[in-house]
Amino acid sequence: MKLLAAIDSFKGSIGSQEANEIVKQALPQHEVETFPIADGGEGTVEALVALLEGKKITESITGPNKERIQGVLGWVEKDRLAIVEVAEGAGITKVPTDSLDPTQHTSYGVGEQIRSALDLGAKEIIIGLGGSATVDGGIGLLQALGVEFYDDADQLLPILPIHLAAVKRINLEKMDSRLRNVAITVASDVNNPLCGSNGATYVFGPQKGILEEDLEEFDQGMKSYQEVVNKATNTHYETTLGAGAAGGIGFALYSFLNASFESGLHLLAEKGHLAEKIDQVDMVITGEGKFDTQSLSGKVPIGISRLAKEKNIPVIIFCGSAEGDKIELPEENIAAIIPIIDQPMTLETAIKKGPELLNRAVKRTFHLIALTD
Repeated sequence: MKLLAAIDSFKGSIGSQEANEIVKQALPQHEVETFPIADGGEGTVEALVALLEGKKITESITGPNKERIQGVLGWVEKDRLAIVEVAEGAGITKVPTDSLDPTQHTSYGVGEQIRSALDLGAKEIIIGLGGSATVDGGIGLLQALGVEFYDDADQLLPILPIHLAAVKRINLEKMDSRLRNVAITVASDVNNPLCGSNGATYVFGPQKGILEEDLEEFDQGMKSYQEVVNKATNTHYETTLGAGAAGGIGFALYSFLNASFESGLHLLAEKGHLAEKIDQVDMVITGEGKFDTQSLSGKVPIGISRLAKEKNIPVIIFCGSAEGDKIELPEENIAAIIPIIDQPMTLETAIKKGPELLNRAVKRTFHLIALTD
């Protein structure tokens, strides 16, 4: 049987490429092709570099706490294409969980990586907008690109702390002029607007350290910042799909850099010719750490199953856990949903043993498939 393994990462346990290779090793009796997956968050650089035969470049950049860290960007020389992950320069994994505080986290390092892409001669930059610790409206990123922000006393605002309501004037005269000659694409699975109950602050702020009692004040600060940006750029992107992604970085990229939005999965599928690969196999294997109601809104497994449905190719999902009593979803072209946990264990243990659990689950499932042939 010809199979395509296109599994999203099991967060904190198994990366996409690792999961795909586990499937391949578990099924030596089948012909298994692998397709690395990412939705704009962690793994976007790795996936695109693998698909497009590019390379990863490691450099010293400013981390979210303003300390120096090592950051990775992707580079595809033949296409003059750079791939940047917000999860590198402003990533939540770069900050100790006990010190999360968006007023003390900047996206400056993301801007440095964009600058590095320009230095390489990029004609196109893909920016993955997942996994950020920041809710700075992209101020740090823009500061790294030469944009200046001033308060009501006309004093230049520093990189930190972040105080969105303090922004009263924006100077674009020193913004890197090379940005005019590069196409920027935002890759994200987040469609949220910038402000309001469904915006960057209320939806993602709590997981980044904003206390519930401070959400309204922070959101009001974002609205104030939005108004200043709109005036400075003569644009209105606050309700555009993805404006609220990565703490408002999406809004900044639209307003200042004329970026376009694309689903992370769709972008990867297009660049890697995923539909054509699906058309050449008998079955698709996909999955993620937790399959739940959020998954049904269009996350990676559902996106892949819908592509496969167009080709009438069945799909099996492997996951760490499945919500409720879901066993299959024929309306979404999913033949079976297989949780990989095979005995009682803590979440910590399951994360640690993820690779071996996936290996065993794949072997069991295809042994049963063989019995029905």
